[in-house]
Amino acid sequence: MTTMNPQNPGTLGQRMRFIRLDKGWTQEQLAARASTNQAVIQKIENGKSLRPRKINEIAAVLGVNPAWLMFGEESESSLPDDAKSLAEAWNRLPEPHRSRIQREILNLVA
Repeated sequence: MTTMNPQNPGTLGQRMRFIRLDKGWTQEQLAARASTNQAVIQKIENGKSLRPRKINEIAAVLGVNPAWLMFGEESESSLPDDAKSLAEAWNRLPEPHRSRIQREILNLVA
């Protein structure tokens, strides 16, 4: 069995790989069970696909909550979809943009 730090569940790909390996499945086996192909599973696990279309099917086959698989949360997030989209975009922002935008936002709500 592989181990994962419950305080830091990692990325989507790391969570998916963790559960897949815990079940003893290859990427091909997971793909077949989720009605997709191995290349899709590989892209997700390698961080090349951050919003996979088959996430609900993959989560169901793995026996996990889609919110946990996508975001590392145990239950559905109470964040609205636009806030989730912003958070995903935020993760792709390089510095110094993050620091500047964070300061601007905090000044707006202060």
